[in-house]
Amino acid sequence: MRFNKPAYPTVYFSEEIWVKCPKCFKAALAKTKLPQYKIPFPRGHQSACNCAYCGFHEIDENHWSGYLQGFLKNVCGHCGSGISYATEPTKEPYIKSEITCEVCKSTQEYNLKWYRYREDKPTDPFFGFDLWLQTSIKENVLWVYNIDHLDYLMEYVNATLREDNGRHKYSMIRNLPHWVKSGKNRKIIVKKLSKLKREFQAGQNHVLPVR
Repeated sequence: MRFNKPAYPTVYFSEEIWVKCPKCFKAALAKTKLPQYKIPFPRGHQSACNCAYCGFHEIDENHWSGYLQGFLKNVCGHCGSGISYATEPTKEPYIKSEITCEVCKSTQEYNLKWYRYREDKPTDPFFGFDLWLQTSIKENVLWVYNIDHLDYLMEYVNATLREDNGRHKYSMIRNLPHWVKSGKNRKIIVKKLSKLKREFQAGQNHVLPVR
């Protein structure tokens, strides 16, 4: 089986993203109108999230429910050496943190600056809601935005011949982790994605109308 599809970036599939509704925890749809320039991340996009089960509606693109990461770039208050520090991703940011200088080993409290964290976490890039379409494979989590995204990924994984097709650095395929590309995981990934698709489509047959 040959995979010779275009080298789509992940953002190509982001106009419709199925997420977990933050109100009722069922499948909700986040729809985004993307601008002309989408890479590396779209600016000036318009997003709205709607849940057909409970009527949840969110349109504020500045609302962020996902992970945050705190940073500090400063000088040590004791010896004047440069300090560069980053926290682990969290959904509960805090203002101050005790940080130890690597040079003089003194520990002091510093104010952190927090930014949206999007990498390696199964959340949508616009609101930060947890993705609905995700599955565990061994010790890893595999996620997709929608069924088109799932089909594209499954066709790639299932292929025994994968053409390069001039893939650029933002190509989704190029940035997949090694365990997804590995042929030894082909069967289990295809099996899990197929199950995920079936379960999702079965659930969509019982979606309630928006109230």
